[in-house]
Amino acid sequence: MRQIVRWGVVIAALLVLIGLSLSGMLASLDRRLGDWRLSLVPTQPSGTTVVVEIDSKSLAEVGVWPWPRTMHASLLDRLMEAGVEDVAFDIDFSSASDDWADAQFTAALERAGGYAYLAAFGQDDGAGGTSFTRPLPQFAEQADPVLVNVLLDPTNARVHSLPMSATDAFGEVPSLALELARPEFPVPPVVEIDFSIDLSRLARLSYTDVLYGRIDPAFLAGKQVIVGAGAIELRDFFNTPLHGILSGPIVQATAVETLKAGRILSNWGHLPGLLLTSFGALILLLTRRSSIAFTGLALLVSAPLTEALALFAYAKLDLIVHSASMHVGLLLLFGLALADDGYSQLLGRRAALRRLRFLATHDAPTGLYSRQGLLDRPSSTHPQMVIALQPQGTDELRATLGHDVVERLLVQFAHRLEHAGFPSLARIAPSTFALAGDDNGDADHLSKKAVYITRELSGIYHVDEHRLYVEIIAGYAAGPFDLPELINQAETALVQARANRTNVHGFSPADHAAMERHRRLDRDLRGAIAGGQLRLLYQPQIALRTRKLVGAETLMRWDHPELGLISPAEFIPLAEETGLIIDLGRWILEEACLEASRWPDSMVVAVNVSPIQFQHSDLVAVVTEALRRSGLPPERLELEITESSRVTDPRLVSTTMWSLQRLGVRLSVDDFGTGYSSLIYFRDLPFDTVKIDQSFVRDRSSPDAEALLAAIIELARRMRKHTVAEGIEDEATAALLERQGCTYGQGYYFSRPVPVEQLLQMLELETKTPARA
Repeated sequence: MRQIVRWGVVIAALLVLIGLSLSGMLASLDRRLGDWRLSLVPTQPSGTTVVVEIDSKSLAEVGVWPWPRTMHASLLDRLMEAGVEDVAFDIDFSSASDDWADAQFTAALERAGGYAYLAAFGQDDGAGGTSFTRPLPQFAEQADPVLVNVLLDPTNARVHSLPMSATDAFGEVPSLALELARPEFPVPPVVEIDFSIDLSRLARLSYTDVLYGRIDPAFLAGKQVIVGAGAIELRDFFNTPLHGILSGPIVQATAVETLKAGRILSNWGHLPGLLLTSFGALILLLTRRSSIAFTGLALLVSAPLTEALALFAYAKLDLIVHSASMHVGLLLLFGLALADDGYSQLLGRRAALRRLRFLATHDAPTGLYSRQGLLDRPSSTHPQMVIALQPQGTDELRATLGHDVVERLLVQFAHRLEHAGFPSLARIAPSTFALAGDDNGDADHLSKKAVYITRELSGIYHVDEHRLYVEIIAGYAAGPFDLPELINQAETALVQARANRTNVHGFSPADHAAMERHRRLDRDLRGAIAGGQLRLLYQPQIALRTRKLVGAETLMRWDHPELGLISPAEFIPLAEETGLIIDLGRWILEEACLEASRWPDSMVVAVNVSPIQFQHSDLVAVVTEALRRSGLPPERLELEITESSRVTDPRLVSTTMWSLQRLGVRLSVDDFGTGYSSLIYFRDLPFDTVKIDQSFVRDRSSPDAEALLAAIIELARRMRKHTVAEGIEDEATAALLERQGCTYGQGYYFSRPVPVEQLLQMLELETKTPARA
């Protein structure tokens, strides 16, 4: 009885395996294994096939679409003049256009002397039949039609083969590949395409580069040319093994190269895998008791052996073998061995395996796909879109309310996502979610959808006794890219949305470049100090009444060895984000104090201090150490401080500033009148100097603007504080500020930022020039 049950279970398992194989449920695994095998045996193209693509560059250069056929005529003439062997157009010429343009193209075909071929194709007529489309009769009289149809694998919608000919009422039409390759050996009715061909070595030229003579004719001489649509906008694309999305002309060129290489592949499908699995099942049945260890060992040995044999069959015997059925069959046999060892134990193992599979592809708290689970979904034949969503402030909530509260909040958020109307939902990072689906090509609709989702999901969430307001931001991406790339693009757009302080941002190539540059600067900035790439410049500060040099503001420059001069506006915020500003600030203080110690005693050096230094370093100790090492008197050091929204502990800032004041250091409020600066500064903080932002100095287009500038200066004077005006660029501005009572000024009118050596030369020259009365 037990043997009967065993035979019945094994036969049922084999039937299941056959069903899985025939239904296409193993297609995803076969696709991955097949692509892996193709990547291991790259085949070099012959070098005699050239693809001339109607690419995005050509569309932009011509500026209109569709193109007049006179352009195709001109291209054909230029190719013939260059000495090409054949030209095949993978373009639909079945309908008439402008009579004159059609006549010009007909004449060009006649001049080609029978070496030009035009596309013909069969297509579904909508009534369950097939209609056949040929070129216009006047074209067909001068050029033979060639078939450009391809065949798709029904299990994964990927191109795998193409028919060698087709017949309609007018006769037989050979395929483009057959006509160009002209093989000297028998060819079957359907030929499998060899996608192991290294397409990076296939010559691909832009249509307008060839048309306008930007390609050396010698390169084209003796070549066979395929002309067709390569631009994304024209949507002549197919999903292919190994290479992913390819344009129709590239697929045709791959087929041509397959025949030129003499590769007539035979597709044996799942048959070898099913036979090997059946043989293994027979061995299992002939043993009185299944050995789990033996079956497991057989699985470990058979899996790589199967792949090695499949690779050998493809590379040496021109056989395509689908090995997924073998791998899955071995797993089934292993499962039967487990069942034979004990039903109860099997149930426990199955439960554990189900849990592991779930955890491998899902996020346990929310039940959504995990990042890997989303990536493991079967690939779609349609362009995809991804919207990445992120609730803001979760890190702060974790710090204040705890991890459990935030997780329950995110579970609520995930449940609301289920009503967003997307087929695939995933949690791709601790606080980042993704919506994925097919893209209909309407970018405006996608943008509006993302805006709608962020508005709908932003709002009040009730978690336990907490009432939390959560704002959602989104980044989205779409197009003919694979899903991992779209997810990365959407996450990049999400970062840009956060950086730009917007709720929604769509991905563009510039975002990726900005992120790469951001990462590189973050990495390289850490070694910039030790590498001697940072240097200090000094912008002189002038007493407006005497026009004498009384001090200088310290400015940092970064000379990157490869990227050149990097603006402080770019790398200072980066240093603040990463906390590196603390080390940079310490270095600037020490270097500036050391340089200033060699200046005349009347000169003051001003150094900018980041709000981050107040929050995360002992600024008083850093300043004290810099003064001690340099010997600079405290009253000759002025620290310029800008208020910031990033300051989370104003009391700490106030305490630090009073400590610096007691140390004897001078304090200045930078960019007064902009950002977060407040009149409270005058009352509560020990500033000696107010730096007036250059926007007030330069923008004096009305009496009110000048009155506002005068009011700031007068307010500072009444509070017994000095004023420094930034951005002075002419004598008129300097004179106006002097009349209004401004104490000091700096700007390009007096001097640009200069190295310390040039500053010392200015000081030496000034000692020989009498001060203005």
